[in-house]
Amino acid sequence: MDEYSYYSSQTEQRNEFLFSNVQTNFITDNNNGSYPNGQVTFDLSTLSNSGKYIDFTSSFLTIPLVLNVNLTTTGGAQAENAFVASLKNGYHQLINSMSVEISNMQVVNLTNFSNLDINYKLLTTCSLEDERNFLPSIGFAKDTAESIYYTDAVSTSGLGECNNKIANSLFSSAGGYGATQWNSNRGRLERQMNTSFDPVKGREGSDGTKLHSQSVVTDTGKNHVVANGTKDVTYHILATIPLKIIHDLFKNLHLTKGMYMRMILNLNTQCSTTCVLAPNAGTAANIEYTSFTTTSLNGVLPFMLSPTGTGNGFLATGVTGVKATLGIGKSFDTTTSYPHNIMTSCRFYARVAEMTPTAEEMYLSAVPSKRILYNDILSFNTLSVPSGQSVSQILTNGISRPRYLLIVPNMAGAINGSGRASLLATVAGGLGSVGSPMNSPFSSSPGTTGFQAAISNLNILVSGQTIYQSNLVYGFEQFLEEVRGSNALNGGTPLGLSSGLLSQNDFENGYRFCYIDLSRRISQANDDTSRSIQVSFKNSAAYMCDYQYIISYQKEIVLSTSTGALII
Repeated sequence: MDEYSYYSSQTEQRNEFLFSNVQTNFITDNNNGSYPNGQVTFDLSTLSNSGKYIDFTSSFLTIPLVLNVNLTTTGGAQAENAFVASLKNGYHQLINSMSVEISNMQVVNLTNFSNLDINYKLLTTCSLEDERNFLPSIGFAKDTAESIYYTDAVSTSGLGECNNKIANSLFSSAGGYGATQWNSNRGRLERQMNTSFDPVKGREGSDGTKLHSQSVVTDTGKNHVVANGTKDVTYHILATIPLKIIHDLFKNLHLTKGMYMRMILNLNTQCSTTCVLAPNAGTAANIEYTSFTTTSLNGVLPFMLSPTGTGNGFLATGVTGVKATLGIGKSFDTTTSYPHNIMTSCRFYARVAEMTPTAEEMYLSAVPSKRILYNDILSFNTLSVPSGQSVSQILTNGISRPRYLLIVPNMAGAINGSGRASLLATVAGGLGSVGSPMNSPFSSSPGTTGFQAAISNLNILVSGQTIYQSNLVYGFEQFLEEVRGSNALNGGTPLGLSSGLLSQNDFENGYRFCYIDLSRRISQANDDTSRSIQVSFKNSAAYMCDYQYIISYQKEIVLSTSTGALII
């Protein structure tokens, strides 16, 4: 305190005029409102011709989403059905892959499952303060790990791996740890605060706020839900995604003008899930999910459905079927087409600035060009690894400048929904396979991993040389040595100043990521050498798992500050 007071008193106070004008301008995509395959293209030539400096770190995308839930019978107008659906743990789950071109040269490659890498970075980079004031803007709320559960029979909750409960139950320790009723996904309910606002039902009755209207909600672009007729529940969502979270390139680009950029996004939209429901044979009032089928472009369904029953989010009395769809600009449905009531096209919002002559002269003198170092990714997978089986797999035979490896385990799609006996062996039973949890409307995956999907005896071989002197066997080793400090401020070392949203409890239950730092080298020449990467570990989960791998590696470009041109 004494030192702070002393040195801050010596700091000279003065006015600096760096920018004469700063604006945030938007450009619509090139799709003309048509998104049949979920691909969105932006041509940013207007920005390159503006003569202004572009700040990509403060720019963002806006995607108008329409999430529609169609019921086979009347019931959509029920107030409770505002909570029938929600997005998964953030707008970043919409992104499957992206390509970026600068001066007609591709600098970011199309790589599937980019959302897995983004998800891990958000979980390990953001602080609790970010969780309170920034993450709601990007639809992000961490799912509760302890509330993941499993059902191998028809139920009111869902099928297979589930984490969709929003109704909180009173704590009870009478049945032991497994019956403590930690069964409410608080993160999902937090996200529904953003998307389940009903401007009609929310202002009616004795409990309504009575302080808003449909027109106000529409005019201001607030996310909300409406009942279309008696069979459709429609969510209007404006998904805002900052560029700095979707790729490392944008986080590292400096202020430039004249840069021509073209961006292509392949999104996990234009998807649907169809569920069959029926009354319980014993208690007809309980409407149960009996089966579902999902149609998605990339194997990821970015939204969830609620359990049925009064107080659970979905009042399904008399409903025999549900079809939920997610589209851009309008609902993705062959029978109904509800447009978004604010936007029908995606937008690129760019922060552009004009420097004062003195500031610009100093800036161009100091930074006439800049070398940009950024990380790109590759993805691989290993499917259907039985419990107790070891994996030894070469992921790539040659890659230079590797930075990290991320392993994301999930319950195998081959057994999700099967009887509990087949979690340990491939014995038939239960529902049979309902597919990957990432493609399920009841699971929080890919926001979470498989429940207690432990990996043991972990080691990585880089050109035949092991990363760890001895294999990592225990969960606390993996968390404390790698995961906790992987993206945290100052590596999570100082107790008074750190970041990251994952605790060891989170890690051991529903966030069983494995992170391996591959960046340590003795010299640049050594780093530039192409190397093979091989994984070696044992599946120590109680069930068969699928594994997704993300390898991050460093790339570089050199940009002219005054023209934005690539300098080869």
